[in-house]
Amino acid sequence: MIQPWQATCMQVYCNLVNSARNRDEAMTIINRSLDRWVTLIRGTARGGGRQLLLFPEFCLTGFPLTETAKEWIDKACIEIPGPITERLQREAQAAKIWIGANAYERDPEWPGRYFNTSFLIDPSGNVVLKYRRINTVQTGSPHDFMDRYIDRYGIEGTFPVAKTDLGNIAMMPCGEIMYPEAARMFMFRGAEVLLHPTSDHGASDKWSWESAKKVRASENMMYLISANQCGQVGGPLPTGTTAGHSKIYDWDGRVLADSGGPGESAVCTSWIDVEALRRMRSIPGSGNRLLRQRIDIYRPLYNATTLYPANRFADAPMDSKQRIVEVQQESYRNLVKSGLIQPPEK
Repeated sequence: MIQPWQATCMQVYCNLVNSARNRDEAMTIINRSLDRWVTLIRGTARGGGRQLLLFPEFCLTGFPLTETAKEWIDKACIEIPGPITERLQREAQAAKIWIGANAYERDPEWPGRYFNTSFLIDPSGNVVLKYRRINTVQTGSPHDFMDRYIDRYGIEGTFPVAKTDLGNIAMMPCGEIMYPEAARMFMFRGAEVLLHPTSDHGASDKWSWESAKKVRASENMMYLISANQCGQVGGPLPTGTTAGHSKIYDWDGRVLADSGGPGESAVCTSWIDVEALRRMRSIPGSGNRLLRQRIDIYRPLYNATTLYPANRFADAPMDSKQRIVEVQQESYRNLVKSGLIQPPEK
């Protein structure tokens, strides 16, 4: 039996490193942010291995703006695990808590590439889960060299689910909430709790982003813990680009907790009852959305449809945003070819 445990969204500011001229300056900003995180962790942690603290997406650095891939890797990307994550690992071990976070990662196994990586640390201080975002915008993705990536990690490593004392946990950041398939892959792999470190506006439903959080939780019958930044500081973007409103949802899409607005906060906290979820997933009837999944009838159309092309950076890493624009143009042509969109008349 899994006893109920406490989830807390650690709503913090994002101190951008874009203005840093080199790695040393960027690491100074990152470590200053971590100093604050450590203070907040120690003030929030209750210990006992039954508490999980989730920090927002890329909240140690912000995201690349004018930087090339090489510049961003050299300046802002970290190893996971590595010297930066070790500070969080020590805090998790000392307090006997779980810590989830997100950062831009570099990996010597994949030179010239970087990843938007979500990771989970257990109460022993070990990194037990690491997911690299698939649906990226203007940065590289494992999908860009999909065949090599899956050969290396398998589906299990591409869509990892950690089997833990808290239940089966997966992670998926920010804009991936807009892609039903992304969350569904984790449900297919047994996920019961989806950690969602994000960096969205929070206070509005732009692109139905907030609605998507509720729907992803409900359609997959899983808890969704969505920790958002409360503001971006020290860069060219307005502070209010991210506006908090972290939320925790149950398996029916009901809001269990809400930070209520921007600003540093740990009030978005709720008890997570995985055994109750397991009972609901086991009851036949209209309320059980999982048992009525008719996957087979959709498969032929999925197999016949190609939109965003895979493996376009298999031979050489993505080196600039212009390269991604070129792939997106190819995806646009695929949309037209498939009849999904009609190009505007000239």
